[in-house]
Order: sequence, then C-alpha cells, then structure tokens
Amino acid sequence: MGRDGVRDGVRDGGRDTDRDSNRDRDRDAGGHVTHDGGERLNAYLRTRSAPADTSSLVELSRTTTAGRVVLFAHPVGGSLLAYQPLVRRLADHRCLGLDATARAVADAGPAGSIQELARRHVESFGEHGPRIDVVCGWSFGGALAWEIACLLAERGERPEVVLLDSTWAGRAVPVWTPAEALHGFVQDALQLGGQDAGFTAGTAEEAAARLDMDPEVFAERLALFTRNRRLVCEWHPTPGDLDLVSVRAAESLTSDWRTATTGAVHLHDLPGDHYGLLGDSGNVAAIERILREHRTTATAAGPAPGAVGPDEAVVADGAEGTDEAALHTALAKLVDTPHWRDLVIRSRRMDPDAIAEAYRELGRRGLLAPDWPREFGGGGLPTRLAIELFEGFCSTGLPDLVHALTVQIVGNFVLKSGSERLKRELLPRLAGGEEFATVLYSEPRAGSDLAALRTRAERRDGRYVLNGVKVFSIYSDISGSALVAARTGRDGHKYDGITLFVVDLAAAGVTVELVETVQRERMCRVRLQDVEVEDWRRVGEEGRGWALLDGALAIERTGIDHVVRAARWLRALRATVGRAPGLERLEGQVECATTLARAATEVFLRADVRAIDTAVAKLYTSETCQQVGHEVLRRWSTLGRSTPDRTAPGLTTGVDDLVHEELFSGLTESPGLTLSAGTSEMMLSTIAADLKEEYERRCLAILHRFGEELVDTVLEVLGPVGAAVRVEPLFAHSPARRTALAETLADLGLDGVERPEEEGGLGLGLTVGCAIALGLGYLGYENAYRSCRLGHGSAGGVGPADEDSHGGCAAPECRLRHAAHALGLGLGLFRTAWEHASAREQFDRKLVDLDALMFPLIRGYAELNAVGTRLHELAEHVAEVDGEVLGRFELVAQDALVRVVRAAMQVLGAQGITEWSVGSRFYMKCAESIGFLDREGAAAGG
Repeated sequence: MGRDGVRDGVRDGGRDTDRDSNRDRDRDAGGHVTHDGGERLNAYLRTRSAPADTSSLVELSRTTTAGRVVLFAHPVGGSLLAYQPLVRRLADHRCLGLDATARAVADAGPAGSIQELARRHVESFGEHGPRIDVVCGWSFGGALAWEIACLLAERGERPEVVLLDSTWAGRAVPVWTPAEALHGFVQDALQLGGQDAGFTAGTAEEAAARLDMDPEVFAERLALFTRNRRLVCEWHPTPGDLDLVSVRAAESLTSDWRTATTGAVHLHDLPGDHYGLLGDSGNVAAIERILREHRTTATAAGPAPGAVGPDEAVVADGAEGTDEAALHTALAKLVDTPHWRDLVIRSRRMDPDAIAEAYRELGRRGLLAPDWPREFGGGGLPTRLAIELFEGFCSTGLPDLVHALTVQIVGNFVLKSGSERLKRELLPRLAGGEEFATVLYSEPRAGSDLAALRTRAERRDGRYVLNGVKVFSIYSDISGSALVAARTGRDGHKYDGITLFVVDLAAAGVTVELVETVQRERMCRVRLQDVEVEDWRRVGEEGRGWALLDGALAIERTGIDHVVRAARWLRALRATVGRAPGLERLEGQVECATTLARAATEVFLRADVRAIDTAVAKLYTSETCQQVGHEVLRRWSTLGRSTPDRTAPGLTTGVDDLVHEELFSGLTESPGLTLSAGTSEMMLSTIAADLKEEYERRCLAILHRFGEELVDTVLEVLGPVGAAVRVEPLFAHSPARRTALAETLADLGLDGVERPEEEGGLGLGLTVGCAIALGLGYLGYENAYRSCRLGHGSAGGVGPADEDSHGGCAAPECRLRHAAHALGLGLGLFRTAWEHASAREQFDRKLVDLDALMFPLIRGYAELNAVGTRLHELAEHVAEVDGEVLGRFELVAQDALVRVVRAAMQVLGAQGITEWSVGSRFYMKCAESIGFLDREGAAAGG
C-alpha cells in the first residue's frame, strides 16, 4: 500500500486538514479557504503533481538536467510514498511513478492480469512519453515492473530492471474473504508506516479511524489492494531475456528470477524483512548505490576489441558493458596529460591535425555520442551523460563548435530523420571522431532568412543535382560531410519547397574557399556546381525541410556551447586579473546561463521540438557569453605583461599559452555569438510572437517549475483573500492583509510543508516553500509565508503579521525564499506591463507591436526565466550551496529585477507612475525586495 495510506490527508502536526478544510470551506473571500482550493491542494500534496489524465505517469522528482529516468511501479496498495526515501536520494535523476488510479488505466474496468495492467500503463505513456532508463518495483510493484520492462523491450527500449524483494506464488492461492481482505489491508498499511501490526479491525469504519484515513479514500484503497492482491496471486511472469538486479530481504529470500529470464540475474541480499527493506535508512542507501553503480549490462560483455586500458571505455568498438562512471574516468585520464594540453593549444590555433587527433581520441573512447544507439556508434546511454561529457572535454579549451556541428546538429539531425543507409554509413564515423560535419544554410543574400535561399536541387536521372553558393560556414575546410538546405520547389508558403541533403564535400563539383576573419575559427565559402546527390542522402521528405530545420535550430540554440566558452573565458580573466571588481556578477550570470542551457537540452529527447522552445536559452546564453567577451575587450590593453605577441595584437606573451588563447578567442569570437543560429533580434521577435499568444501562461510556466498544482492553488485561494482586505490599498503594505494571508496558509496546511516528517511536517523541501513565496509575489502581496523565525531557525512556521518579507535573515533557505518572492513580483509587474501594451494603442498601433519599446521588456522576461531556472536548482540542492554562490545569484537576480522594472515602467508610461496604478504598486514592492537582495549595498551602508 504505502505511507499515504496512513497519512492521506495534509497533516499539520496531528491535525487532519482534510477535515479542517471541510469545516472552513464556506468562508467568504475575506476568510481563508475555498472547497475547490483545499481539495486541489490536498491532491497535489498526495501525488506531488499528477499529470494529465491521458497518462498514468506521476512526477516524483525532476532533475534540472536531462538525467536518467527511473520509473517506480506502485506496490499492491497503489501508493508511491513508500519510495520517497529512495527518491529523495536520487535528486539527480528524473523519478516517475505509476498512478494506480489513473483514468487512462482504469477506464476499461479492472485489469484481468498483471500483464494487462502493464499493457494499459505502457499504452498510456503515448508516443512522446519519456524514454525509461530504469524500471524499479518493490513487492507487487516488482511484478508490474517486470511486465512493463518486457513490453518496453518489444518496442526497442531495453531498460535496466531493478526488483526489490519481489516474488510470486507459483501455486493456487485461496481467495480472501472480505474480513481477511480488511485485515490484510490494515496490516500492510501499519507495517509500511513502521507501526505495530497487532491491531485487528472489526469494521471498515474502525480500520479507517485506526489509519486516520477518510472513509471514502479508505474504501478506494481497500478495493485496489484486494484487486491487486488477487492479480499477483494468479500471476506467472512473462518469459524474457532481460538482465536484471534482484534485491532481496534476508528474511525473505524466496524469489528466484533466474527461472523467469534467460538474461543475467545479479543478486543483492540486504538485512531485515520485506517491510524493512525500504524502511531502513541503511538499506535505502544500499539500494541507491545499486541503482547508481550496477548497470545490468556491466558484466555481460568483456573488454572491447582494441580497448586502450582497463579504465578507458571504447563504446564505438562494440563494448556493451560501458557505464557512465567508466566514461567519466576515461575522459579524466585523457585530459589530464601534457599531450592533451598540447593538442588543445594547437587546436585553438586551428591546426587541423591536432583537431583531428583530439577528436579521434575522444571518439575511440566512446565520449562523443554516448547517447546514440549502439548500432550507430553510440552507447545507448542517457543524453544527460552526453552533455556532461561535452562540457567536460570542451572545458579544457578544445574547440566546441566541431562537436556542436558534427554531433549535436548534423549527427542528431540524421539520427532523427535520415535514411537507414545514411545512418549506417555516416553516424559511426561521426561518433568515432573519424569525420567532421558542418551545416550549409546561409547564402550571399539569405543569411538568417532561409526563405530567401536560392540554391537549387533538381531531379535528374534518379538523383538530385545541386547548384548554389553557401557562405559563413565554419569548419567546412576540415569536414567530410555537410547538411545542405536547397530549394526543390516554390509553390505554397515561402518556407515550402526547402529540402535537406547530406552532401559529401569531397564530391565532384564542391569547392571550399577559406574566408579570413578576426577570429581563429575561419569561415568558408562553399560553391556547389552540378553536385550529384543520391536519394538516400536526402533527409526527410522532399519540400518539407523547414519543419525539420525548425527543430534543428532548437537543438542548435540550447546555448550549452556558449556557457562552456563563457566559463573558460572567465577563468582566463581570473588568471590574469585576479578578483577584479565586476567579475563576480559575471560569474553569477554564467552560472544562471549554465543552468538554463542544461535545462534546454531536454529538447534532444523530444520529437516535436520547435525553435521557440530554446529561444530564451539562446538569447540569454549568447548575450551572457558576449558580455564576458566584452569584459575581455574592456581590459584588453592591460591583460599582458611582457613582449607583444604578433599573432594577437594587443596581447602579450607573459601569460600562460592556453590562457592566451582563451583571452584572444573571448575578444574575437564574442561579436559573432549573437549572430549565429539566429540573431538576438530574431530571438526577441520569436519570443514576442509567443508571448502575444499566451503571455500569462508563459509567466506561470516559470512558477510552475516549482510545483504546478501547488502554485495554481495558491493563486486561486489567496487571490480573493488578499483582494478582500481593504484596510490598505492593494499592493501597499498591510498588516491586516498579511495576517489574513498567513492564517489562510496555515488553514491549508502550508505552514508545515517544509518541516521534516519526523517533526510532524510533510518534508517536501525548500522548492515547495519557494513555490508559495513565488505565488504571493506574483499576486503582489506581502510575503506572508515564512519557514523559520528570526533567532530560532525552526522550520515550518508562518511569520508574525507585523513582519515583512523576512529578507533580513542570512540563512540560505530564507534568502532563496525571499528571492522567490522578488521573482514573483517581477513576473507580476511584467504581466501587468504586457497586459497594458496589448490593450493600449498609439499612432494606430498597439504598443505590443512596437519592437523598440517591447524588446527591453522581453529581455527582462528572458532574464527572469533564467533566474527562475537557477533558483529552482539552488532550492533543490540548498545543502550544497555556499555563501559565495548564493551571493553571486543574488547579484544577478537583483540586476534582472531592476531591468524588468525599468522596462515595464517605460511600457506603462505616465499611467504607471500614478498612485492608483497597479504598476506603481508593484514598482514600490519590487524596490523593497531589491533592497533586501542588495546585500553588498546593505553591508557597505552599515
């Protein structure tokens, strides 16, 4: 069953707030709680944000990066909370659970077998559901997990299988009487809750009271428990060939999965009984290690042919046993050598032999495309790992555009939309570092506007013949293949008739000319004259290339390459100027940009990706990286110490060679960062078009990252509460309103959401607290939510009515809650300004259509988006956040808030500065919050 069987209501100490909300549901708007809000909030806290009814997947935790996806199958009683101690230890994984009562699974009536139940769950995932890396289940959940893994294997996915004390009867088991079912359900619930199982219930009412459950919920859970118990008693595992890990409790030891699979079975025995397996912290820690370290394929294959050493994995040569730790070890050993440093320096100076050797070394170890399928040269590992490795080897100074063009753009493009022959012939060479690839989109009169391209592809004798000129391409002089956009028709929309091809740059009719620029990475002009291209080299359908390009641009615009460069340039600046003023703020901005870029890499996993999906990331990361380059420009004349370097005018050779190269690239490459893959102006226009359609939804999306159902409930319930208190003008400081808000938060049970479970709270963490503070700020209200008291630091309280936003507390948790409130205020002001611009006309045009006026506001929105993404990451890992990191974040958050306030007030115009204006009230509240965020200024002022 699970622990929400024991604590199904939202609890505040010993109080059941389901009953409290029943008591208070008839209060008016000036009171505290509504029926709908309370019920929705309780649903949120039970399921931790259930998805739409079309899927049975429930988000248990979501990492800020594209981490491994672990699916937990529910045990016999349907609850997922038994897994929570384990989920909390897997913060860097995306943890999903199966909703036992999801409509998508239950609409067809009760399942007749575990196999049928598994099939319904898998069908509910849909075509675009997440790729599952690990399927895990305890008890009944192990049976369900095995059947789901078998079904996923039929679809071509072979997840790892981890089964926790799971067994089956293998014989006829008598059907329980209603009394036996009631007794069994109560015993299961009590033992899961760590309580004495000696209680015997005479009636369902007595049992519900003993478990402190609502009678309706009790009846539902009892029926589910009885039905699932019957299914597992009748179950015989589907034979399979999957490898698996079986974790057994020492006092059980009855399961032998070697009779169910022809694959390898790895056994781990842990102390205790069936119910203690997930209830003992030592066992949970051991299971975490097993999930992290024991890939079921790790011992299935010996060393690959041509392996370079016991610690260096070579995926490209066919080793199926390579795991993530081995790849990280291989990378660390490779880059920690003088030879690698020499290769990097030579590569930065555009030595083609050094670039080729460096990437061959990476490819030989399987480090370039570990997330591609094995049949195409990859390792079948998570995309998150591929991004981590990319950051790792590019942080050493290796030119990142080679990988971005070859693997991230061309390689992934072919992987998703290329023909089978093209995949087989090209992808293994790219993954092995044996060949580079580039893109040929831009033309002399068609830079960012691909609708104007004139390169033609005509059908002749069963082939395409290409003619045209491409410009501004990078690394075409050392690439073997290029992704080319050409026009095959002109009918219909201006973007119709564009077709994509992978062209062999060594083919007859291809001429590559170098174009010297101020930066070391040279551009090329490529002429295509009667170049013949076979049908199998076409990517996607003829004339439908623009839809594919839109998705490819999204991948190109994640900004991961920008943040890697920015971090390198900042390190080089630190090496030459030390802790100079101004760099700390830039470092904080790069940290925000890095978090945003990593979050944007989730697009790699989606089939329906669009360019808009990463426009904010491209804008913020490229402009952040460019600002670092501008800092190099500002200090250029003072960065060296001794003899002038003729290869880099203005820079002297008194600095380390690699630092020298980083500073020179920061100076010369930064001007082009906001041009490639779409200019900043294009990104602003793209974001503007999206905001015009659904600006409020985009604002709420930033809040929803912290908990969609919770945020919506806070806004729905607290909106009328605050508005109904008329003692002071709306948005002005109002002790009466603050008291009303604080009381309503307490009535909803939100005063205990962060308090640990052992102290009577819900233990949902700081992220949930930030969600509440964000909602209050978005409404423009006082921050009535506080999770500590000055001088005490006790978690889980709501502050006194006469205290304001608590920005003066130096505890990291309080500082992050205050930053959340300030972020909510900024988003509220942005929304107010956008509403005004959408309704107000001037010179026969709506203000929202005036780019010169709106672009600064849109930049402010992008900054708030980045701040929100970084805030979520810090809140999720607050125990690891030190004072310097937090201080840098506060500097960036303050700057972003100042800019969005300034831009919003410009859009609001004279109306925005009147006393009765909503904008002016938001403005004054933002000013109060900025003062708290400016800890440097406060310290200087005493």
